Amino acid sequence: MNIIAADIGGTKTHLALINSDHAEDIIYQAKYNSAEFENFEQLLSVFIGHSGCEGQRLSLLSLALPGVIDNDCARLTNLSWAVDKRKLMQRFVVDRVHFMNDFQASALGTLQLGKEDYSVLNRGRQNTGSLRVAVGAGTGLGVSWLLDDGNRAVAHATEAGHMDFAPVGAEQIELLQFLMKRTPHVSCERILSGDGLVLLYEFISSCTVNNIKAAWVNQQACQGNEMARQAVQLFIRIYAAYVGNLALMFKPEGGIYITGGMAIKMINWMQSDDFIQAYLNKGRMQQVVEQVAVLLVSNESVGVIGALSEAVKLLQDEMT
Repeated sequence: MNIIAADIGGTKTHLALINSDHAEDIIYQAKYNSAEFENFEQLLSVFIGHSGCEGQRLSLLSLALPGVIDNDCARLTNLSWAVDKRKLMQRFVVDRVHFMNDFQASALGTLQLGKEDYSVLNRGRQNTGSLRVAVGAGTGLGVSWLLDDGNRAVAHATEAGHMDFAPVGAEQIELLQFLMKRTPHVSCERILSGDGLVLLYEFISSCTVNNIKAAWVNQQACQGNEMARQAVQLFIRIYAAYVGNLALMFKPEGGIYITGGMAIKMINWMQSDDFIQAYLNKGRMQQVVEQVAVLLVSNESVGVIGALSEAVKLLQDEMT
């Protein structure tokens, strides 16, 4: 039975095809620029053509989506797509369509990782069979928590990326005031995202910039541009403080897994003293965050891996 899973992102969409009888072997996988397609149906049609499974029946289409999901339809937060189960089933030869939040998929995907798929930012004390958290900055900021009772792991979606930004120190208070002139609600996602890094560069440089991307800011920081370096370091400190807040909120014995493309592209900055010092800066609660393992995931397929693993479990449940 063929299964297609997709990790849909505001920037990239990653799809993979497997046969449920050999779930450990991916038959075909590919990544596409999401903005090049008018809708998900168009993208899926291209993938099916490229994968060679055109005309074959699909047992399950498992979709990890960045947005608010109801039973039959999802509107994506940072992408102008609406994904409708009924339309997908009508257009494609598929028995069932399953929706999940993209960070639910990332959290489930962390269960499939080997030690080569992540690096340790804070060692802590890690119990792999318990609660863990997945967090990641990219086009937006996503968070999910997962509870593994030894029988079945269940991941839960949140909208924690939209929590209020909590400034630490005079510079970040000034940043908050700067951002409040642009938007009535300054969420963590406003800063901890690709667009957020560009805003930090504008804040540091005290000028409005046009047509630059987060990748440019990061590249300039690595090449010695002082204002870009300061923007990246500020981003890292805010990110670390946010991860520390998640450590206090969940006290996840299974650890916090940082996923998403931005962290991977900024790995040297993430592994710096700036990150760990800001993460640990919790006053009387420093001992609590010290005990939580923080891991930086380098495997960019973690979301689609999680969507595939959930699809296989769903089919197994149906057969028992």
